[in-house]
Amino acid sequence: MSEQPFRIPFQLGSQLVNLMVIALGIAAAYFMTIQSLKIELAAKAESAVVETLDKKLSSFEVFLREGVVSKEQFYQFSREVDNRLARIEQYLIHQTGEKIGKD
Repeated sequence: MSEQPFRIPFQLGSQLVNLMVIALGIAAAYFMTIQSLKIELAAKAESAVVETLDKKLSSFEVFLREGVVSKEQFYQFSREVDNRLARIEQYLIHQTGEKIGKD
C-alpha cells in the first residue's frame, strides 16, 4: 500500500481561498468605513471649534468698537494679567522648591 499525502481537492481549496479573501475584504471595508467616519467627525468638530472661536472674536471686536474698553486699556489689562501670572508662577516655584528642600 502506498502512502499518499492528504490533499484537499482543488475545488474545495479554491473555495476556501475565495471565502478567506471575501472575509478579509469585508473586514478591510469595515475598518476603512470606521476610519473615514472618524476623520469626518474630527473635521466637523474642528470646524465647529473654529466657528465658535470666530463668534467669540467677533463679539469681542464689537465690544471693543462700542468703546467700553479702549485698545490701550485692553493692552494694559493684558500686561497686568501677564505680570500677575508671572508672580504666581514664581511663587509656586519658590514654594515647591522650599518643600522639596525640607523633605
